[in-house]
Amino acid sequence: MSGLPAYQELRRTHRRFGVRATAVAVGGFLLYVLLSSFLPGLMNTSVSGHLTVGLALGLGQFVLMGLIVWRYLVHVRTDVTPVVRGLRGLARHQENARRRHGALQERTIRRGAFEEPASQRGAFEERTSQRGAFEERTSRRGAEFRPW
Repeated sequence: MSGLPAYQELRRTHRRFGVRATAVAVGGFLLYVLLSSFLPGLMNTSVSGHLTVGLALGLGQFVLMGLIVWRYLVHVRTDVTPVVRGLRGLARHQENARRRHGALQERTIRRGAFEEPASQRGAFEERTSQRGAFEERTSRRGAEFRPW
C-alpha cells in the first residue's frame, strides 16, 4: 500500500501542510517574543483604554492558533479524507480478492488438482501480511468511525 502513488501524494500533501502550519505558528510566537524583547515601548502603546499593542498581539496568538486549527480541519476534509477513503476501499478490495483467492485455492487443493509454486506463494504471503498489518492499524476504530 505504501508504494502506491496516491499514498505517496497523501503523505507529501499532509507533510507540506504540517510544515507550513508549524512555520506560521512558530513565526507568530517568535514575532511576539522579539517585539516584546526589543521594542517594549511599542508593546506598551495604548490602543484603546487599557488595551495595549502587546496585549492585543498576545490575544492575537489565540486567534492565529484558531485559524490554523480551522485550516487544518478544512485541509483534512478536502485533501486527506477523499484519498484515505479511496485507499481504504482499495485495501478492502484487495482483502476480498485475497480471501476469494484463498478460498478457491483451498477448494482446489482439497481436490488435489492444484498446488501453487513456492515462488508465487512467498510473494503473495508477503504482500498480504503487509496489507494485513495496515488493516490492523487502521481498523481498530471500527466500521462505524466517521471523521466528521
